[in-house]
Amino acid sequence: MKLVSYDPHARRTDIKNAMAAFPQVEFAAATSLESLAEELAGAEILVTSNRAYEEEAAHIIREKGRDLRWIQFTTSGLDKAIGYGLPPGVIVTNAAGLRAFSVAEHALHLMLALVRQARMTEKGQRENVWTRDAVTPHMTNLAGLNLIIIGTGAIGQEIARKAKAFDMHVTGISRSLAELLHFDRLRPRSDLAMAAKDADMIVMAANYDADTHQMMSENIFAAMKPSACFINIGRGGLVDEAALIAALRERRIAGAGLDVTQVEPLPADHPLYALPNVVLTPHVAGAGSAGTGDGMGRILADNLRLWLKGETLQKIVIERTK
Repeated sequence: MKLVSYDPHARRTDIKNAMAAFPQVEFAAATSLESLAEELAGAEILVTSNRAYEEEAAHIIREKGRDLRWIQFTTSGLDKAIGYGLPPGVIVTNAAGLRAFSVAEHALHLMLALVRQARMTEKGQRENVWTRDAVTPHMTNLAGLNLIIIGTGAIGQEIARKAKAFDMHVTGISRSLAELLHFDRLRPRSDLAMAAKDADMIVMAANYDADTHQMMSENIFAAMKPSACFINIGRGGLVDEAALIAALRERRIAGAGLDVTQVEPLPADHPLYALPNVVLTPHVAGAGSAGTGDGMGRILADNLRLWLKGETLQKIVIERTK
């Protein structure tokens, strides 16, 4: 049995270390498209990331990975992989929850940047201007604000936990209304427009699929207060971006903090760059080395033990691709 790891964007020592416990499994680390094409021959398992699953890599995986039966993603999302195409017949698992702490931190960073007017103070620093009198009237706090979190999975729950430390009132929007810690209230997706009317901050943390495509629609932005802000640390496709830009330009909402966009990388001429009420980061919410330790290695090792015993894997996203 052979396992291939492919992630040119990261040094996956965690994967290599985990494989030391499985001498019966041949391990190969592909660091380029050329080595990926070579190493996939006879490989039953592929470990990769959504970021690494670019169009050319997808083509190689489909063409050369004819023996693949299982793909383990080191990321939670796999929208690019689905979009570019997975090989037929494989089981797909992910790393859901592994980077929840980091994405939640970033959501709070974006919220704080908006309410504490980070762009205005940064501009003053660049221009050597003491902006206290100009900035202070525009500042507010997270304490006491009504936060709506769309999506109450691992990331949504971690955002809620951190938000409670800032004394926010937290409502979750979810398909499931089972009671969860750190949420003051849970509401169904059908209540989103109604909930948006009372929101001071809306954070998008839902999974992206056909059911959630452009879930943040023109109607939802229209329901928000002019003082409210929107945060997206999910996926760009969850938002009607044209409606968001219009709402920001016309000041129908106060601001937005975006780590993801419809098109990535964001083109240099995109209007989001120029809007003064937008805090924009380049899809880095999950970045950082602290907090997970050898977590991905443990996820892989646990699943590999199950695989070798012929048992059901953990964190299955797709039972069998078509």
